[in-house]
Amino acid sequence: MIPIDSTIEGIRLTLGKVEQILAPEGFVLGGGHQYDHGYFDYALDEEAEHGHRYYLRVPVYAVSGDIEMGRGDTVVDLGKPFVIKHEFRTGNDPVGDSGVVSALVNQFSKPIPTEAADIAPQWVDRARQKVARLESLFT
Repeated sequence: MIPIDSTIEGIRLTLGKVEQILAPEGFVLGGGHQYDHGYFDYALDEEAEHGHRYYLRVPVYAVSGDIEMGRGDTVVDLGKPFVIKHEFRTGNDPVGDSGVVSALVNQFSKPIPTEAADIAPQWVDRARQKVARLESLFT
């Protein structure tokens, strides 16, 4: 994870307004959001043919209301944008159990840890350009 300093950090708006600004730029509210926080993700490697791995992520934190319910009037603060690399397994999970019952319960392999993953400068540069664009839209 590589944090990117930005003037958007700390901006307070409704979730609806944030979505209005970010959606046309290609950001989506990630599926892992909770009632009190979430992340708008932008795929930096849009030319990838076999799934994206590099994302610019803009955190949002609920001040009032509930992000999980997706209400447009929820008030949120924007957090510090960062670049993340998301690795996923394309083969079998090396520690996966075998058997029908296990296969039904554990259908998906665990993601590869990426906290310490190297992120090439090209993705950080692309993220900084996108953050500069967001700064112009939020001001």
